[in-house]
Amino acid sequence: SGFQAYLVGGAVRDLLTGKTPHDWDLATNALPDQVEAIFPLTVPTGKKYGTVTITGNGHSIEITTLREDLAYSDGRRPDLVRFTKEITADLARRDFTINAMAYDLGTQTLIDPFGGKHDLRRRVLKAVGDPKIRFKEDGLRMFRFYRFLATLDLRPEQATIKAINPQWAVPVSKERVGAELHKMLVGTAAVKGLEGLQDSGLLELVIPELGREELESGDSRKKPLWQHLCATVAAIRPQLHLRWAALLHDIGKPLTKKTGPDGLHFYGHAETGAKISRLILERFHYPNSLINQVVKLISLHMFTLGFPYSDAAIRRLIAKTGTTVIGDLLELRRADIVATGQITSATWEYWQDLTQRINAVLDEANVYQVNQLALNGYDLMNGLQLPPGPKIGKILRFLLEQVLEDPGLNRKDILLRLARKYQKTDES
Repeated sequence: SGFQAYLVGGAVRDLLTGKTPHDWDLATNALPDQVEAIFPLTVPTGKKYGTVTITGNGHSIEITTLREDLAYSDGRRPDLVRFTKEITADLARRDFTINAMAYDLGTQTLIDPFGGKHDLRRRVLKAVGDPKIRFKEDGLRMFRFYRFLATLDLRPEQATIKAINPQWAVPVSKERVGAELHKMLVGTAAVKGLEGLQDSGLLELVIPELGREELESGDSRKKPLWQHLCATVAAIRPQLHLRWAALLHDIGKPLTKKTGPDGLHFYGHAETGAKISRLILERFHYPNSLINQVVKLISLHMFTLGFPYSDAAIRRLIAKTGTTVIGDLLELRRADIVATGQITSATWEYWQDLTQRINAVLDEANVYQVNQLALNGYDLMNGLQLPPGPKIGKILRFLLEQVLEDPGLNRKDILLRLARKYQKTDES
């Protein structure tokens, strides 16, 4: 239609590093109304700021009119934008040099006025222009800075890192911060980002529970708690719920620290940590499904079985955690062991044997929940002539315990017989 079209943002960066972009953003000298006139299916996602999203064939692309951002008063979005026809002026408003490149789709040339390609080659993350101005304009950019360090495994440019000021991040919504933490935690260099947030004071701003207090984590090396948490994050699989569980699994230790005649103790820190973790994750408006996953892992991460452990003990553990959680719990335990730095052949053999035994028990497709029993509450009411009530649940829990001990008992006739015996004993 005679307008300019530039590929901008992360797509250009990804293509230069050989990655397939996830998002395709375009910039143009066409005004938003003109973009809407060109494409049949559009959504005015940010028309005030020049952005219109076009959709088709199951895809969506954001198209933003070339613009300059004027004053920022809320530390998040410009109060006013001025549309321009100059791509260089548009790139000058962006956060980091590696994100301030454009590909001219008409001439098929790279436009790189701030040396982003050079910085990408050097693996350096650097602000466009004055970093203090960039960060003061939009406080979220400081979290993005550490997110890019983590996801792209870059080195921070010193002038940029010195410009970080946590006060500029105060107006930023916790939901937006949570989205950046999400991307950071699953990054290949997540710990680099976390340590940067800690050193800068940004982490204490959004998660004060992870302040700078150094606490002995309980292992023989007296490793500070923060160091141990980071090591656990580094050791665990890069899945969001696992990374959050690794980061927060010992967060209850400062509140449960006790010194006794036989040394340092943190009794109940898993349960305390689970409660604190729920508050933290709710602060970032994460979905309940993720919050519940993380909280359950943290509450159970100190599970013990003793040795030697029986198949019945393993079945009880699986019944307590659930079949979908037990694998994640083992992964958290493995990462926790690695993070202590005290791996012995005996410790590792114990973990491997436990993992194999649990997997073997899972393969047997045994009963782990009340609703998997060969009878239900109605069967008990009919067979024992009992009315509905808490006594039915009590008997079902007793029967589950028997089946966990011996899965062969899970037959309706046997369970009814056991229930009658239990009823007589309970009444006596």
